[in-house]
Amino acid sequence: MSMYQKLGVDPSKHNVREIFAKLIDNEYPQAFVNIITDPFNSERVLTQHQDGDGSKFVQRLLHYFESGDESIFAGMADDALSMNTGDIAASGFVSGPWVITDVLNLNLPKDLKEIIMKQVAFRLLELRELYQAHGFNIKFLGGETADLPDQVRSGVFDIAITAWADKKDLISGNVQNGDVVFGVASDGRAVWETEDNSGIMSNGLTLARNCLMSAQYDEKYPQLKRDGGFYRGRFLYDQLLGAGNMTASRALLSPTRQWAIVIKKIIDRLKEAQALGMLHGITMNTGGGATKIVNVGGKGVTYVKNMPIPPDIFKVIQSETGEEWKNMFKSFNMGVGIDIIGQKHSIFFQAVKEAVAECQLSLYALGNCRRFSGSEKAPNKVWLETPFGLFQY
Repeated sequence: MSMYQKLGVDPSKHNVREIFAKLIDNEYPQAFVNIITDPFNSERVLTQHQDGDGSKFVQRLLHYFESGDESIFAGMADDALSMNTGDIAASGFVSGPWVITDVLNLNLPKDLKEIIMKQVAFRLLELRELYQAHGFNIKFLGGETADLPDQVRSGVFDIAITAWADKKDLISGNVQNGDVVFGVASDGRAVWETEDNSGIMSNGLTLARNCLMSAQYDEKYPQLKRDGGFYRGRFLYDQLLGAGNMTASRALLSPTRQWAIVIKKIIDRLKEAQALGMLHGITMNTGGGATKIVNVGGKGVTYVKNMPIPPDIFKVIQSETGEEWKNMFKSFNMGVGIDIIGQKHSIFFQAVKEAVAECQLSLYALGNCRRFSGSEKAPNKVWLETPFGLFQY
């Protein structure tokens, strides 16, 4: 059992998938999100997606209590939005309209609640303008804010998106034997970002907070932890982490990149080259980390990826926890935010290369796909060649 699972979190969410498998309507099971035909237009499809910033909210509270920096709550909007927009964009939902709502459930004093709401609202406005500048069509219909002192210890922020797309624009997960896999770095700084990113995104934060944040925060902020000791690290919030100039708390709170912008640039270039059909799949590497790609492409696919050296934050987490490297690659993205799967062709490579370069991000040629005939019922597999060994999932 991984350290993450011992903390009560299932990084791959297999139990969730199994429980709801028979209930879900999904006409494109090889795609990255669940999709149905628009009941009012048979040439279009729609999806709905819900996610949030997870346990990063707790780290934001710790950071605020220590620093008094109200702006730290603005990142809630970045994480919750991207955790939705990145997933739907990975199936081609980048041109049709998006309708967004949010839910903020709190158990906090009134003055802090108002600070959080103002920061989230202002940042959502900025993000909507950013997306519109890149050609997205976004409508925001408000949401719900509730005080739940008996149900919630601190707070939960989630966003829901309903999106439409033309069927011809879908990325349906029709992975082919010999397809290539590219990856885009989760760390660094995209052209629209104002600070360097550690690459953590919004998965694995429970383990990361647990192992990095100083045990003194257990006594100092009992409202931020479950019963018994939780924090067992050695870092104060403002101590430098790794070899760079990023503090431990800032590294943990680095926002999930707005991957939908990167994906739209790739799709637009492929459309210009009349080669969108060369793009067979995209994954956003959140729950399941570097193995997330296993959920795309139906059955009988083996994905072989040669992973780069991970950014500092992941090396520090592994060093502090002693977690097996195999589990690290399943719990975290390990420096690769999205995987892009497509035909082995110079046009496809050039479109991906140009789009990622425009975003000023690093691109990795990770590997390829092996789809074996006669194995349609076999589960997908992932083989990772890493600096720490070969891991099979």
